[in-house]
Amino acid sequence: MSTSWLSLEDALIKARATAHAVSDVEYVSLAKAHRRVVAEDIIASTNVPPWDNSSMDGYAIHVTAESSSLANDNTEATDSSGKTFTVQGVITAGDRAATPLHSEHAYKIMTGAPIPQGANAVVMVENTSSSDANTVTVHTLPNAGENIRVKANDIASGEVLIKKGTLLRAEHLMLLSSQGLNTLPVYRKLRVGIVATGNELAAPGEACSDTQIFESNRAGISAIVEDENVEIIDFGIVKDDKASLSDLFHQASNTVDIMISSGGVSVGDADYVKDVIDSMGSIEFWKIAVKPGKPFALGKLDDTVFCGLPGNPVSSFVTAKLLVLPIIRKMQGRQDDLGLFTVTATLTKDIKRRPGRRDFQRALMSTDTQGNLVVTPLKNQSSGVMTSITSANCFMVVHEELAELNKGDAIPVIPFT
Repeated sequence: MSTSWLSLEDALIKARATAHAVSDVEYVSLAKAHRRVVAEDIIASTNVPPWDNSSMDGYAIHVTAESSSLANDNTEATDSSGKTFTVQGVITAGDRAATPLHSEHAYKIMTGAPIPQGANAVVMVENTSSSDANTVTVHTLPNAGENIRVKANDIASGEVLIKKGTLLRAEHLMLLSSQGLNTLPVYRKLRVGIVATGNELAAPGEACSDTQIFESNRAGISAIVEDENVEIIDFGIVKDDKASLSDLFHQASNTVDIMISSGGVSVGDADYVKDVIDSMGSIEFWKIAVKPGKPFALGKLDDTVFCGLPGNPVSSFVTAKLLVLPIIRKMQGRQDDLGLFTVTATLTKDIKRRPGRRDFQRALMSTDTQGNLVVTPLKNQSSGVMTSITSANCFMVVHEELAELNKGDAIPVIPFT
């Protein structure tokens, strides 16, 4: 491997060091907080549950140590005749008992309703019988505390509910709603610019000459980064011209937090992007030891992070996933795992390759008849073949040092979704 090529790990370290989290905070309603990054620790203000409550429909009673012992022994407490209680009343969720529980009495109670004073257990309704509304016969006595959700058992007032830097998902919103919160402090959305470079490119929907091809990378890159809940600014297509590129990147440095370009970062005579960025700001690194996607450039334009992706569609797709997404997540202020989800699958065929770069082969992952994950690489792995992405559902990761793998080997896999 050429010493000028960075390993993926080193590239990620440099990328995360270059990318600084935004500090601007705004307040949004809970309804608009999904997939936003919380800007400070959220402290619980109330206990959950706020009081002891029933975990099921049944009858709230008082059991003694002696009766609990009988229940555990499965003797007198579980005979066919059972023990009969007078029904003192009914407690529904959102209601409370009017009076404490009397001796030899029971409250009929619904799931979530507060446990009445004097009761210390709930009998499942399935373990009771009743011939009228005034009495209930218990055929299996519970132990003290059984079927009761204790106050603050889930959340205690004053504890950290959600840590700063957490990406808010649906389950977080349910948790926050249980605290009565309606507005939250979150970091502002990142502004991400996207541009394609090349004299040969025509925009979809426009006329395409016999020396041009339709530009295909912006739509895919936009879709990848849009999943991160960012604001996207499309700068369209720019020609391979240093002056045009300089004007564009100057505009971007005053507009966006991250600028993503595709094309113009390799070694062709008209590949000016890297040089223009270097003249206006700095290039942190260029070329990484991955396949496809070697000619990736990372730079800075004032406070704007620049990501120069290769022009080949598959290379652009791979580097957007591997490098752009972790950079975006770092700049969003996220403190959770910034990498891509990886699973292990069993290879279904032998592979021979030239070692030296980490290879992200497009592949199909499925389950075999025993339910085990298996993976099969696609035949055509060219970085210019877009159907290798649409026909695949994952990347199969072949590490740098490996020249061959055998059918049956375990191999890391990155699912597309």
